[in-house]
Amino acid sequence: MLLLPNKNAHPDLTIISVSSFLLSIMRKDRIHSYADLFSKLSNYDKRAVYLFTSSLELLFLLGLLQYHIKNDTLEYVGK
Repeated sequence: MLLLPNKNAHPDLTIISVSSFLLSIMRKDRIHSYADLFSKLSNYDKRAVYLFTSSLELLFLLGLLQYHIKNDTLEYVGK
């Protein structure tokens, strides 16, 4: 698992890249289900699905996402 790209890493298979892809989806529609985001990432690149949880964790740490337990949804809370 790579955080930042280097000469040996595929540019689309880093946490930063997957996080930016998920963030672009979340900005369009502010609320998505966990399964919906996972399926969109899977359709984008099946090799990147192992970075899904790590990318969500990064977005949570940055304060850009909130998880709603009652509805089992993720909400974009950034500006």
